Amino acid sequence: MGERGAAEGPPIPPAPPAGAGPGPGPGAGSAGADSAAPGPVRLDAFAPGGRVYQAARDLYVSEAHHVRPAGPLAVVEPVLPTDAAAAEVFVGRGTERREVLAVLDPAHGATGMIVASSVAGLAGIGKTALARSCAAEAVGRGWYAGGAVFVDLNGYARDPADQVMPEHVFAPMLHALGFPGRPADSPAGQAAQYHRMLAGLAAEGRPVLLVLDNASSTAQIADLMPRSRAHRTLITSRHTLVTRGSRTLELGALSPAGARALVEEQLEFLSPGGTRTRQDATGTERLCRLCGHLPLALHIATALLARDPDLTPSDLADELARARHKLDVLDDGERAVRAAFELSYRRLTPQQARMFRLLPVNPGPHIATDAVARLVDLADDQAVGLIRELARAHVVERVGNGVWRQHDLMRAYAIQLLGHHGDNQGAASNRLIEHYIALAADAMAALHGEGPTTSFPTVEAALAWCDREYPNLQAATSMAATFGDDDGALRIQETLVAVYAHRGQTAEWEAAARSAVRFAREAKDHPGRSRALHQVMVALERAGRQGEAVEAAGVLLGFQQVVIEAASLAEHPLDCQRLLQHAVAAVAESGRLLGKRERRLLHTRRADIARVANARRLDETFREIGPRAPRRPAGPDTEDVPGEDFRGTVPRPPRRPAGPDTEDVPGEDFRRTVPRPPRRPPEPAAEEEEEEEEEEEVPDVALEATRWAREALERLSEHSPGVARSVAGAAPAQMAARRALSLIPEDLRPEDADDWRGVCALLARFAAARLAGGPMSRDAGRLAQQDWSWGVLPHVASTYEIAVQAYRRVNDAAAQVRLYTDLAEESFQSGAYPLAAKYRLAAAGIAETMGDEGGQGEALSAAAHAHLLLANHEEAARFAERAFPLLTAAKRPGPAGRALTTLANARYSLNLPAQALSAALGAEALTASAGDLPGRTAALLVLGLAQRDTDRAEDSSASWRTALHIARTLDDPYLTPSTESFLKSVGHLRG
Repeated sequence: MGERGAAEGPPIPPAPPAGAGPGPGPGAGSAGADSAAPGPVRLDAFAPGGRVYQAARDLYVSEAHHVRPAGPLAVVEPVLPTDAAAAEVFVGRGTERREVLAVLDPAHGATGMIVASSVAGLAGIGKTALARSCAAEAVGRGWYAGGAVFVDLNGYARDPADQVMPEHVFAPMLHALGFPGRPADSPAGQAAQYHRMLAGLAAEGRPVLLVLDNASSTAQIADLMPRSRAHRTLITSRHTLVTRGSRTLELGALSPAGARALVEEQLEFLSPGGTRTRQDATGTERLCRLCGHLPLALHIATALLARDPDLTPSDLADELARARHKLDVLDDGERAVRAAFELSYRRLTPQQARMFRLLPVNPGPHIATDAVARLVDLADDQAVGLIRELARAHVVERVGNGVWRQHDLMRAYAIQLLGHHGDNQGAASNRLIEHYIALAADAMAALHGEGPTTSFPTVEAALAWCDREYPNLQAATSMAATFGDDDGALRIQETLVAVYAHRGQTAEWEAAARSAVRFAREAKDHPGRSRALHQVMVALERAGRQGEAVEAAGVLLGFQQVVIEAASLAEHPLDCQRLLQHAVAAVAESGRLLGKRERRLLHTRRADIARVANARRLDETFREIGPRAPRRPAGPDTEDVPGEDFRGTVPRPPRRPAGPDTEDVPGEDFRRTVPRPPRRPPEPAAEEEEEEEEEEEVPDVALEATRWAREALERLSEHSPGVARSVAGAAPAQMAARRALSLIPEDLRPEDADDWRGVCALLARFAAARLAGGPMSRDAGRLAQQDWSWGVLPHVASTYEIAVQAYRRVNDAAAQVRLYTDLAEESFQSGAYPLAAKYRLAAAGIAETMGDEGGQGEALSAAAHAHLLLANHEEAARFAERAFPLLTAAKRPGPAGRALTTLANARYSLNLPAQALSAALGAEALTASAGDLPGRTAALLVLGLAQRDTDRAEDSSASWRTALHIARTLDDPYLTPSTESFLKSVGHLRG
């Protein structure tokens, strides 16, 4: 396909974002970042349940919806010596094993890197088994005093975003190798620490072995390679990787003799004393041939023989041949493995089969026995027996003491069965999430020094569990959110925050806390969101990023408006009191960093707390809060420690029974999730004279301002509509409005704001009266509309600025957003797209300070749409990319889909059809899930363009046919003809 000029091609029909009016084309407007648009669209934010991805793998459960985990998970495991590793016969690779061990021997002078790859990219050929066996033998011989670790790079995930890259590995690798300090905040810093550590171990004569499994490209391994020849690296891949200095070992299927030896020795190991393979040599050879001489299939077939003493190799070969016949669509290797899977599954008992099918519901790469028991809802002893039987059947493998996992191919097969059998995966996932939540709560209690718990007698035991279960915990948060349990996701995430805080890993601490903010927002847990915002603030403070910490303190303070409003609406007085306690603590903590910078806003929040407390007739402590938090009596136990005020935060409702010593102290569990930041010397007490300055009598001035605001309205109504709409006709009224604004104090005290709200409301009415000229001008014809858009509307915008400034002085952010939104909407309708973009961005900025992510996202989406209509395609893409994740987080699928439509249009216009295709696919899925038919029509139109320009002509025609069908079904006087006109312009419809 030749390149298309950015200006070529048919016009792209963008639709206005939600609330932006019809605009000049059928479609919708804004976007997701590159990281958001490609791959499966995250619908779990809008419809709970459904499609669950295994952590760091593109495997899914059922077919309802997609969900992506937070990112690739690097699971770095220690390599166990042979005697401690899971027992399994490893034969048929004697030559290859000797060659690998020769390279792994630190005394060997050859290169320290070997790549084990498979012929023709075949899976199940035994690469990982060879690597694990050789690594375990090397560790057993005492060759690696510096440590030996194994990491699955997941290089063959269907979505490249799930591949584990070096930047994901550095931090867990440092921890696994015993790095004594704290990992750096940036990947570059972690890489430097990693290589310095390896160099130091080499200088000490302590070599390290790295086993990098499932690499698909040199990019996944290059930055991880040790620079010293003392260390060794063993890499597995389905393809030959060209890596400087490496030795390549290509694995093919086993030889006939090697395959038969594997079956015989494995059968003797599993069922000692048998003679079936010797008595039925022909059947054994045929069985090996039908298994493709692949180790994975051979192990499964041997396990079937061991489980049934009456089954001969010939009988099993006959069954395998029939199973292979059903799978003729697969190639030989896939067919052999799949047929072995089916035979093995048929012989499981119903309980074993159910456990096998449900195991992939665990989102992480491995699962402990106690978690298996909760997953299948059985007692621990029953679950142990079943999982051991599955291991004997070779459909799961033991990877540690009481820890199990499935081969990727076996997991994929189990997932397919799960979908066919209709198992209740929702109930299973809920049980598993509750299990992780309960243990996470115990771990956090141990980390907070609350004494030993049933699960973890020491802090070290809690940390060890968190390290082992880290990938499961991180993936479980995503699964919990998928199934609608945002509260569960938050609880697990808070444990990860506590671990990072305990270790002082500020980069991970901050990232985990920001994820907790998201989960708390989706759970509508206001105290939880405050706790998470506080964690972000303290993590930044501990990292020495003082400016960002102060900014985070401002966000925490701003959010307390939501908490206080929730307290005012709480039905039960105790709920109200706890929310206010939380707000008091949050205001104090944010004030610790903000100091005098936000004295006015701090005063406002304290006054709001006092107002609600007085209205709800709470205790004297709250009613005496006033402009400042109440003092605590000085004493040896009242040291002014930053963060201590969070003792007063609202407690998390317990999901486990409280013990006799767990007094219900609000926020007690939360305040210890962070180490206390260094104590700062107290600032001098603020002087009282600023608040006691003599001022004019507010009511008199406010009455005068009210008179001027009324006069502005009256002067406007004196003229006929035509004159009133003109700049000259409105000038006297505008002067009166400016006079009213000038009387509102710029440094208005929060407690006096109510005296001025009537003035603000009158000025807003005056602005709206002027804006009403827009629809009247459009009704009067094109010339009147042009005069309005080019001459009058900019003057009306200055009227709106008067009203916005008035509301800014009384600190009413929501009113400011409404005013800017109304003005932007009229600007859009009038074709004044620069003004529309300007005021949408102004509204977005204010919404951001309010913590209103949905409002911010919709404003950014509308700004992106306006820029698209101005042909500012890069700006359109930039604002759309910012809008999409905000709208997704706010659970607004329709607007999120329209945002992606704008992004798709912008990328198409920038001659990026492949990226446009990714965004358009997401837009179509989201608008369809939201039932937004006009938005879906727009998404389908740009999807068709992107498909056409990426050589998908049939898909393009199908998308356009669907768009036309929807538009004609709606029979909208604007949408239907616009869609038909567009499709004629691209040649899909004949004129």
